[in-house]
Amino acid sequence: MPEQVDDERPDPDDLLSLVEYEERSNKKGKLIIYLGYAAGVGKTYTMLYEGLSARTEGRDIVTGYIETHKRPETDTLADRYESIPLWTTYYQGISLKEPDVDKIIERNPEIVLIDELAHTNAPGTRHTYRYQDIEDILQVGISVWTTLNIQHIESLNDKVSQLTRVLIRETVPDTFVQKADEVRVVDISPEGLLKRLKEGKVYIGDLAREAINHFFSRENLLTLRQFALRYVAEYVDVSIMRLVKSKSLSESWSAIDRILVAVRPGPNAENLVRAGYRLAARLDAEWTVMSIVEEQDYSHSSQEDKWLKAPLDTARRLGATIVRYRGNDVVAEIIRYARRNHITTMLMGKPKGINILFSPVYRIIRKSAGIDLILYDAKDTDKPISIKRQLTVKIREEYIAGAILVGDVTWVNYLLTGKISPENQLIIQFIPVVITGLFFRRDVTIVVAITSILLFDFTLVKPYYSLAITDWEYFISFIGYVIIALIISTLATRLRHMVPQIWQSEARVAAVGNLSQILADVTDTQELYESLVDHISHIGRGRFAILTPGINKMEIRAKKGELVLSEKEASIAWWVYEHGDCAGRSTDTLAGGDGYYLPMKGNKRVYGVIGFWFDNPDEMLTADNKEIYDSIASIGVLALERVMS
Repeated sequence: MPEQVDDERPDPDDLLSLVEYEERSNKKGKLIIYLGYAAGVGKTYTMLYEGLSARTEGRDIVTGYIETHKRPETDTLADRYESIPLWTTYYQGISLKEPDVDKIIERNPEIVLIDELAHTNAPGTRHTYRYQDIEDILQVGISVWTTLNIQHIESLNDKVSQLTRVLIRETVPDTFVQKADEVRVVDISPEGLLKRLKEGKVYIGDLAREAINHFFSRENLLTLRQFALRYVAEYVDVSIMRLVKSKSLSESWSAIDRILVAVRPGPNAENLVRAGYRLAARLDAEWTVMSIVEEQDYSHSSQEDKWLKAPLDTARRLGATIVRYRGNDVVAEIIRYARRNHITTMLMGKPKGINILFSPVYRIIRKSAGIDLILYDAKDTDKPISIKRQLTVKIREEYIAGAILVGDVTWVNYLLTGKISPENQLIIQFIPVVITGLFFRRDVTIVVAITSILLFDFTLVKPYYSLAITDWEYFISFIGYVIIALIISTLATRLRHMVPQIWQSEARVAAVGNLSQILADVTDTQELYESLVDHISHIGRGRFAILTPGINKMEIRAKKGELVLSEKEASIAWWVYEHGDCAGRSTDTLAGGDGYYLPMKGNKRVYGVIGFWFDNPDEMLTADNKEIYDSIASIGVLALERVMS
């Protein structure tokens, strides 16, 4: 299908995601989050005020929990609502009050207002965290309006702590916030908030002065405000992309920067990835590293495989999204991905020398309207990619093999002249074309087909030893011969590329899909470790283990195969646990190890390490397989967090 037509249609995966989102939204109540950057910006007051406006429209709104902090204006608004009685408990002599989820569900209002989303519940409640209570309320169809400060979002917690030097202990998972049907930012200038603090409208007396000197310094408030505004921009951007994809709009509507780094096998590819990381860090942008394998590139040399593996491993360590496609046209695949994912900037290597004649860069420039392009120029220390890559030893061997096949078959036909009909000889002469079409490149097949026809005409068709043709039926046969050769080579080439993709898809489904089902019913951590390592052992031959921290060393919790952890291997596993990054064989970190170690990294901490000791590590530790192992580790962590909560 032509590229321009395909780009105008919605991507099936995008439509499926949209349908799932709409189904999820229709099955439960709506979640609205009032987001601020600090206490005192007016989240609760704004929520109560807008709730009263909605109530005048006839909507049934009640309060499930409101924390007014004894602010008169907020108290006045809260008193105008019907309030669901709170659930009360006593802990260490202190009376603690929480929203009563059962009474809220029994009352069944259209909307319930529940303050302080990031709150940790008192002992004895049905859930540990308030967001879990809200999830229960949403599931029965009751909409919830709630409040949240930016520093309580899990993914930003460490950044906030580093910049403000204040440890925030209560957090909400990003996955819950992303489910919100709407995020409403409540904003006030830092100067305005500091003025409110000094007037005692946020905290009183000494507490206000201490707040101004510590957390509420102007520098901290500016930083937090930036985080809040950026987060809302990203949230809006996701909503826009969902709308744009559903309507098949190709224009770039992104509210944030998205960078695509396109790499091909070469000595400069890894430097290109690092340049992409620097650009993404400077713009604080999302970034993706993309590699397209063309049909004619199906037989990379070992050096080219290394040139491609190194940048992808580097990109993964630097936090990029890795995309690997196979296709007939590099330019079409890159442009299609960029349009559908609303890339704002593309970074590619600048072609040099004779490479300019073969580079897809100029076609991308013509077809990438609305997208900024940056060409990375290899430095003097970088080695230029030689055009000799186009004529590798492997390709020359294929041409030589094709020539030998044609010569052998022509000799056989010469010996059979007069013994079988010319039509049967023509069929025999077609054998080299079929063989090269199944096993070699398309251009080799075409050359073999033309050579075979010319040689057949020269040696076996009258007048002999001449390319002239007396019977024009032979000419028609020769044309059909070449057309069939083209069809066979095209279908064979596509088949060679489809089979690895099918195998890869089957491997991913088997490794990830079945594991989700297996771990769904696990309720014990040890059972989870054993189930996980048992599933991993089906990936390939070798030894496998789950390791968790013990007293100053990593201990094996579950394993498959005979395994004794040496001091060297144990130290590598400990490094992976402490740093939350992969290491060992086939990595750039502690590469002298025998095993490949992958961290089981959750939102808050690293739970353990998965160790892989394959019998054939070079075959199993490819970039594609590492993505599967990452998926397995992620599923294991999700199950582990569920069991341990």
